Amino acid sequence: MKSLLIDCLLTGLIAAPLYMLYWNLFRPVLLQRLKYRLFKCRDEIRLLLISGALGKEGKAYPLIERFCNLAICKIEKIDLPSLMATKPDRRVQLEVERDIVIIMESPVQLRNLFFQMTVAVLGAACANSPGILVLASPLFVFGVTVLWFQKAKAVANNSMKRALGSFYIIQPA
Repeated sequence: MKSLLIDCLLTGLIAAPLYMLYWNLFRPVLLQRLKYRLFKCRDEIRLLLISGALGKEGKAYPLIERFCNLAICKIEKIDLPSLMATKPDRRVQLEVERDIVIIMESPVQLRNLFFQMTVAVLGAACANSPGILVLASPLFVFGVTVLWFQKAKAVANNSMKRALGSFYIIQPA
């Protein structure tokens, strides 16, 4: 009993400074870097529009610009539970599917910038919820190893659409 108490106290003494270090030092710096990455992507999208590289078919530009602005506004508060637990309604799901089709038909530069923004948003969600990552890491490892199969790809694709739909309806604080 005495050794269990000592173990718990030692764990608390080690974990508390690490927790404070993460939330007060590492996380703000990481979120700031991700925010600057989003600003850079938004600037590059605007330069593509100004230079005329998008051509007449710039349907994806407003969608990607809106996604980027939402990401910049919500980067401090977005976390994995809010992305995965919020179920968007059917209208939002259809809107997301339509937007993704339009973005995937856009020029390569726009698609690459959209993927960079998506990675930044997922990075911010992971940074804002490190405990969930620790608990769910076996599922992530399993998911990465299984992604080569078609059914797992479909599940991952639907999860991404659901997360983007949740991202559309979550209001900034």
